[in-house]
Amino acid sequence: MSVLFCILKVLLGLVLAAVLIGLFLLWVRVGVEVIGVNRAVSVEIRYGVLRIPVWPRPKRSRRAAREKRMDAKPKKRRKKPKYHYSLNREALDFSELAAYALTLLGEMTDLLRISRLRVRVVIGTEDAAKTGMLLGGAAAFTGMTVPFLENTFDMRDYHVDVDADFEADHTEWAFTVFCSLRPLRLMIVLLRHRRELYSLYKRLIKKEEAIKHE
Repeated sequence: MSVLFCILKVLLGLVLAAVLIGLFLLWVRVGVEVIGVNRAVSVEIRYGVLRIPVWPRPKRSRRAAREKRMDAKPKKRRKKPKYHYSLNREALDFSELAAYALTLLGEMTDLLRISRLRVRVVIGTEDAAKTGMLLGGAAAFTGMTVPFLENTFDMRDYHVDVDADFEADHTEWAFTVFCSLRPLRLMIVLLRHRRELYSLYKRLIKKEEAIKHE
């Protein structure tokens, strides 16, 4: 009996240790850094001190993956899925989606941290009138978006500059964004609204048979 009790204590200790480690890992901030200059964009995920490049993929990994595919033995063909999923456009209500988004963003006020947001856009087209219209629209969009971000999230270093070059024939842009959050708190917010989100998913995603059975 005492041996069984000791085994139970060890198992309980292991389970408790696993739970504590899991909570600690979920409490560490996860960040995403996106840097773009004209057509070149790079994405990197940061987990604590770890940096994981997402895009573009490292050249070594591409070459290794290509060699692995060439050396791999031919595999059996996968069976086609019986069902496929598509968006139910008839049930798509943008006002409802906007309401859900605002609700979630309202509860993420102190959750999401935007440590760095720097945007520089110089609009240029072959038509000066079109350039002026684009500049006005971009300025209006910036004037609405930046104050919303300031009042909603914890923003540290940010600067957005939109200008126009009426003699240029193309638009140049550059930006850098770094935001982070704690996965545990995000999971709590999503669990709090799990019923509404699941109901929205069921209405927007249609499940249809991909293979007709005789």
